[in-house]
Amino acid sequence: MDKSGKKQLFFHVGMPKTASTFLQNKVFPKYQDIFFVKKHDFKNHQKIIENSTADKILLSLEINVDKPNGYNKVQTITKRYPGTIPIILLRKHSSWVRSKYKYYIRKHGKLPFDKYLDLESEQGKINHQNLIYINKIKILEEAFQCRPYVFFQEELKQNPQQFIAQLAGILGARYNPDAIKSGTVKKAYSEKQLKYVRRFNSWYNYDDSKSSKWKKFAYKKFSGLLLHTVALTGDFLPPLSEDTPLIPEGKLQELDKKLQNDWKQSIEYAKQDRTLLF
Repeated sequence: MDKSGKKQLFFHVGMPKTASTFLQNKVFPKYQDIFFVKKHDFKNHQKIIENSTADKILLSLEINVDKPNGYNKVQTITKRYPGTIPIILLRKHSSWVRSKYKYYIRKHGKLPFDKYLDLESEQGKINHQNLIYINKIKILEEAFQCRPYVFFQEELKQNPQQFIAQLAGILGARYNPDAIKSGTVKKAYSEKQLKYVRRFNSWYNYDDSKSSKWKKFAYKKFSGLLLHTVALTGDFLPPLSEDTPLIPEGKLQELDKKLQNDWKQSIEYAKQDRTLLF
């Protein structure tokens, strides 16, 4: 508990595609001395927290704090539980956007990369302001009235055990290092497979606006199976005659150059509160 005798809360605000699922499934449940509220139970977090006898509680969600839905969830926690300490993971801009674009294709996206990320205008799928990490940090700082702990996915990749240990130290949690395994990472689609899936998406008009939850669920599963079948089939087909790569490296380099100051600022911010691992 904190000095006032209230339960101490931590809120892991996981940006999409920054190892949130790994932490939620493999790491947080293994920490001792802190009660972890699973993401599927977040909707019942108030009742769970009230009924818990734990001194410390950890919440974790995958949200965008600079979008209305994510920001509203942050506000819910700050109003109910003043003194909550936020934690956020960031990832090199190019790596983050690369991962997000592949996920976009796997979720029926059809745009080429230069239309998905338009660096010259706001015509793409990604709003330029949503790429500014320091803005996300400041949103958390203002909402929680304290400095958020900032971590980076690159640290988790380069020094997983040290990353897990340092995070445990901030949470005041004990754990058995042998109990946390990285496990088998689900094999990602290859570039050739993703190109076939994107080609399929260009003529398959995915629309889940069905009249009932059951129909939406069935349609989503059926459409997902179609995409998976296309990806598996594409593995045995000759490469498509497209000359351009799925994700032009030049565009990613241009992105990192454009946001290099934001990356440096985010790193400097994190270094004020802890030792970085990369």
